[in-house]
Amino acid sequence: MVINHLINPDGKITFGMYADPVLSLNYMDFDLKTPRGLKIPLCLKKIKFNQFHFVGITGPDLMVGLAIVDLKYATNGFFYVYDIKNAIIEETKKTTLPNKHIYISPSPENPESKFKAKGLAISITGNKVYAEGNGIAIDAAIGSTHTTPLRLCTRSGYNGWTYTQKTSPIKISGFIQFKGHKIPISSPSSMAIMDWTGGFMRRDTFWNWAASATTLSDGRNLGFNLACGTNETGFNENAFWIDGAMTTTGSVNFIFNENDMHAPWHIQSNDGKVALIFIPETHRAENINAFLVASKFTQLMGKFAGSLKTNSNEIITLKNCPGWAEDHYAKW
Repeated sequence: MVINHLINPDGKITFGMYADPVLSLNYMDFDLKTPRGLKIPLCLKKIKFNQFHFVGITGPDLMVGLAIVDLKYATNGFFYVYDIKNAIIEETKKTTLPNKHIYISPSPENPESKFKAKGLAISITGNKVYAEGNGIAIDAAIGSTHTTPLRLCTRSGYNGWTYTQKTSPIKISGFIQFKGHKIPISSPSSMAIMDWTGGFMRRDTFWNWAASATTLSDGRNLGFNLACGTNETGFNENAFWIDGAMTTTGSVNFIFNENDMHAPWHIQSNDGKVALIFIPETHRAENINAFLVASKFTQLMGKFAGSLKTNSNEIITLKNCPGWAEDHYAKW
């Protein structure tokens, strides 16, 4: 079964997890009101809808991250390559006003996201990832995956909602241009994650997040997405996948030193299914205060160790598993 539109003809939404594909977030059909019940005009409704699209790639030598953030009144794009062995990170990022060259289509199942500004170009579609800027580039095809995405829609604040779609792991093949070299990447040694999120989000929010996509020593593929602080109104977005089989978990606690982000992180779920330690190696960060918007953001790259327990009570032991952890405050 396919769900053509997230918003029903009455302008309402069904919250929770979706087993079936949601083709379109017809957000302009949502009956958006103020907390006091006043209908929000169409022009303001369009501006209040936020979207972001992130792709991360892990491999034995390189990690890649690229994203487009569309706040309607401002847009942001970033692209980085992390050289694991030499502990070098190269990054390009741009913040600019909206224009016809920057958009994220409200179609999570068949995504089309574009960002083009001076010095940075990013394209994320259903079957390809491309980015170029500041001497680094990636051109890769997204392969078939047997993983069913985690699709979730939750309430955000009193009158909003957030729809998120997490897919991990994803097979990928192509090349990365880095330090003058054209470096091939392919699965199973390299794997990808994708995070597509949009909604009428809380203006003042935060989250912690951890994710990975990799191939285990026994040949099975692994992906996980863990978070706290957002998308937790009655449901959560915590899950991991072993060869495409998804195990959902309870709420997750992130224990880390805010004064030393590079100290080990402890990530544990309240149902005992997740018990991980994250050892950071490097990071990218922003700290912006621009009156209407603000962001304090630290995304770390490193290695996970610990265990995951599946629905069948199998214990998956992780060691030197590449991935990301993040601490993010936003006002938008």
